[in-house]
Amino acid sequence: MNHTSCLYPLLSDTNQERTEILYGAQNALNVSLKLVANAKYKIDLMADSKASTVYVCLDEYKNSLAQVKGKGVQIRFLTEITKDNISYCKQLMKYVDELRHLDGVKGNFAASESEYNASVSLQQERPLMQTIYSNVRAFVDQQQYIFETLWNKGTPAEKKIKEIEEGVIRCETRIVENPDEVIKEIGR
Repeated sequence: MNHTSCLYPLLSDTNQERTEILYGAQNALNVSLKLVANAKYKIDLMADSKASTVYVCLDEYKNSLAQVKGKGVQIRFLTEITKDNISYCKQLMKYVDELRHLDGVKGNFAASESEYNASVSLQQERPLMQTIYSNVRAFVDQQQYIFETLWNKGTPAEKKIKEIEEGVIRCETRIVENPDEVIKEIGR
């Protein structure tokens, strides 16, 4: 286990593939900001419902997203939109190209075309305390696939926000084949 104390300079000066675990709020922040700064085409972010507050309340994140968006980098953000974070999600929509909702999102990660980082669940309006960073091509590709799969299940933010604000109960038709899931649905 690597207890890197100052990763930021390492990330900017090497092309060597590696995966590292970083501890401390400053290292976690630095690796996240560096991933955003290094992105050339896209950044895909998935975060639990508390994370939206971090992305709009911490100027470092907000400014970093605004800067790369201004350079034409596509930013997609997947989170759970709730009554508690709806105002933050509306603000976040100014900094990302597309925001989607997915029920029950757990965990947090970001993937660009060449890097990946993940963190434990975020505390509201507080920075990360530890993170995993990787630029190993196979691992980055795997995480991009996972994001794409979840993204395709997401609901556009505008639709979810409207549902919450207007008190609309979403109707959904699903085919349930697993017997345990059928029993669970009948019990609702």
